[in-house]
Amino acid sequence: MLSVRLHTLTFLPEDEGVMVGCTDTNSYALFPPDGVALIQQLANGVSPGAASDWYQRTYGEPVDIDDFVQTLAELDFIDDGDADADPPPVRWQGLGRAVFSPVAWVGYALLIGAAILVCTAQPALLPHQDHAFFSRYLLVIELTVAFGQLPLILIHECFHVLAARRLGLRARIRIGYRLYFVVFETVMDGLVIVPRRRRYLPMLAGMLADLLLACLLTIVAWATRDGGRTTLTSGVCLALALTTLIRLAMEFFLFLRTDVYYLAATLSGCVDLHTTTREIVHNWLWRQLGRPDRMTDPARWHPNDVRAARWYAPLYLLGYAVAITLLATVLLPISWRFLHTSVSAALGHNLSSARFWDAAGLLALNTAQPAFAGLLKVRDLVGGRRADRAAAVRREQARRNHVRSEHAHPPLLPTEVK
Repeated sequence: MLSVRLHTLTFLPEDEGVMVGCTDTNSYALFPPDGVALIQQLANGVSPGAASDWYQRTYGEPVDIDDFVQTLAELDFIDDGDADADPPPVRWQGLGRAVFSPVAWVGYALLIGAAILVCTAQPALLPHQDHAFFSRYLLVIELTVAFGQLPLILIHECFHVLAARRLGLRARIRIGYRLYFVVFETVMDGLVIVPRRRRYLPMLAGMLADLLLACLLTIVAWATRDGGRTTLTSGVCLALALTTLIRLAMEFFLFLRTDVYYLAATLSGCVDLHTTTREIVHNWLWRQLGRPDRMTDPARWHPNDVRAARWYAPLYLLGYAVAITLLATVLLPISWRFLHTSVSAALGHNLSSARFWDAAGLLALNTAQPAFAGLLKVRDLVGGRRADRAAAVRREQARRNHVRSEHAHPPLLPTEVK
């Protein structure tokens, strides 16, 4: 039997096994030590038949080598391409190293120091809720903040991407949702094969970007003031700085699976804290309702996740309670008020009034986000069923193998878009 050509693989020992990853295909899986040893035999050019014989001599048990090789193929660990072809290099790796170089850190410290100095000299530049109202028209404020924050959010995500790509990981950005919030997410699956101490900067890089942007906007607002008076430019800068700091503060809403959540989960040695906590809460509810058949098997939970869920579960429930309460008591009443104003203006044949268009535009913008989040939810439900069926096939194949293999689903890094 011919040998199997594998991609270049990375091996990182973990408490529960060895994480095997391929950065070329952005695929990662957890294997027990004997499974890793078998993979290394194949990687060294040993044919599957010879590797199977070696495994039986070494561990005293047979292995279904055909199923094992099929599992590796499904993980995209097998290289079916041209033997002379090199994998494409990770783009922007050099830029990532420059953005987080010692010289860059000195520049960041100087920027933060300059912002502190101008705020000390002019306390009016300190963040304040009044900074949001730089115009008498709410629609102008909403549009300015909505479109002004888009490039700032992109910079936030790019800092995540660059911090990961400087390590040679193929990070990318996608759009997702949290409850009724639309979010941008930086997918950094490759962090599972990076030592824990090197994961922290990629996780926190977006928060660093938010802090630097808020400082830069404050300095620009100071430079564009007219004799201490706020101009349109300085007003817009202060509004964007305020909303950027609000986004930064929202990183501490752990139930939204923010950057701080993933930092805490990593420090706790968790595998999937959020999912485990959700299933623990659901099990408690099903137990109270007398439906044990709907409960999740606790055997699938990692012990570290169960231990950390003791402090995370109250925050998880409190966060959702606060978000739903805000929706019911603030967002929906405000939306209803604007809807009522718009309808009243329309019935009064006052379509040309600025008040009507101000209210109607603000209503449209505030209903667009939860509507879009709902569409993403439907998309993920459809795609999730397909992924679950594929995962079930892989689990059954891995069960038939003596060597266990399971997909690792590392968390994503979200940034809330308000």
